[in-house]
Amino acid sequence: MKKDLCYCCSSPLAPLNQSVIVEVAQCRGCGSLLSEYPPAESREADPWHIGNLTPSFLQALEMRRAKQAQRITAHFGKALRRGKLLDYGCGQGAFVSYVRSQGIDGKGCDISTRNLSPEIASHFVQVSEPWEIPPLGEFTSISFLDVLEHIDSPDIFLGKLAESGIDQVLIKVPMLRGPIGMFAHWLARRGKVGLLHRLLLVDEPAPHYSFFTSKGLVKLFASRGFRLVDSVRIADVGPELPNRLRGMQGEPSLSASRAITTAVGLGLAMISPLWSDTRVFLFQRSQGA
Repeated sequence: MKKDLCYCCSSPLAPLNQSVIVEVAQCRGCGSLLSEYPPAESREADPWHIGNLTPSFLQALEMRRAKQAQRITAHFGKALRRGKLLDYGCGQGAFVSYVRSQGIDGKGCDISTRNLSPEIASHFVQVSEPWEIPPLGEFTSISFLDVLEHIDSPDIFLGKLAESGIDQVLIKVPMLRGPIGMFAHWLARRGKVGLLHRLLLVDEPAPHYSFFTSKGLVKLFASRGFRLVDSVRIADVGPELPNRLRGMQGEPSLSASRAITTAVGLGLAMISPLWSDTRVFLFQRSQGA
């Protein structure tokens, strides 16, 4: 890998998997996994512009996002009501729609309006290029729900965010320490990388560049002047998804191996939120930062 040190805690990296598809290394300090991909013409600047995001899949995704919005708002609502919120990488806008229904002054932000809900069209900030940070002077909080893991240099991105003066950052990311992530890691150390590659979305236009641990994430934000004030585990899938997965109901089919991997992941995650690989964190600017 081009990187020798972890961008979360600056500790040395140890190779975990190297192939023509992706190189994965693990930090010896915080345990986070970092991925590096070769240049690919197929990488989309707009990941929403891909054929397998079919109407049934998008409907299921919107339902799940709406349920997650309820959980997140119930837990972090008091903090989010401190001022205006920008949901960066809002996608369809389900989170923005829900928080606005709860009296939180929120706007969405994305590079694409392809699948944006019409009801938040007037509460939307569009960026012109990937990972551009818009003017944030009117916002107190910014949220990144399933976004930070898709950035190849989150340390640089968060440095720019810190310079913007934003006061609060709410993020939701998949975590390595959950049972699915740990099982994928265990297999990868034994040369079986299929599940890890699936979790990293290596064959999709917007793959994962990071598989964080809580320790690594806290150190990454601390180095940019933010402290952790709260976190909560959250289920990332629900019973509305299995019957609407890509490949079902006449949609483009998954390969047998991918379908089995997906089914196992869904099954484990639906047992209980305690089995989820996903956590939501609230960071606030440190005093004097």
